[in-house]
Order: sequence, then structure tokens, then C-alpha cells
Amino acid sequence: MSCRDVSFPSDSSEFERMSTKKLAIMFGLAFFGAFMLIQMVQGFPLKDIIFRQQITEEVKVTIKQAGVCIVEPSDNEPREIHDCPYNVGDTLIITYTKNGAGIDSHRLKTG
Repeated sequence: MSCRDVSFPSDSSEFERMSTKKLAIMFGLAFFGAFMLIQMVQGFPLKDIIFRQQITEEVKVTIKQAGVCIVEPSDNEPREIHDCPYNVGDTLIITYTKNGAGIDSHRLKTG
């Protein structure tokens, strides 16, 4: 028996024998799975960016300095109204975006 008659198993890996298309699909599925896992762990923060929630509520002007009013809605994040025509203690109806910094609209509550 000569050395040429002996066959050894191939050293090629499973990935080397796969087509490029299959590798791309596997990579895409792995990437998507990792992305979804991160979203689940973080409480789906991407959802808040895509589906922006508008909140409307009544608040009181707590501070007014140099034409800027500060109000604190129920999310406990102080928000500013620039060029504010209101006075401290006035009740306003504001609309803002959840997890946003600014106020989308504001008006004095009447009646």
C-alpha cells in the first residue's frame, strides 16, 4: 500500500462548502436575531422612535425668568416655553412628544 492510496478527511470547513447565498442568509438571520434580542433587553426603544406618542395635559407655570416659562408635566421632565406670555401659576394645556425635549403646542386654559 502506497502513501497515495491513503485518503484523509477534507480539511475544508462546513462554511467553505456552503454557497455565498446561504452564508449571506445565515449572516442576515444572525444579525436580525441579535438586533431583536437587543430590542427585547432594552424594552423596544426603536418602537418609541417610530411610533411617537403625543401627550396632552394640564400643567401650571412654575417658574418664569427672562421670558422663559418652565412647566413640569407628569413625566417629571421640566420643559421650557420661550417668549412666554403666561405668568407663574397660570394653568396651561400643553402637548408634547413622549421622551421628547420640547413642547409641541401650548395654550392658556380658559374657564
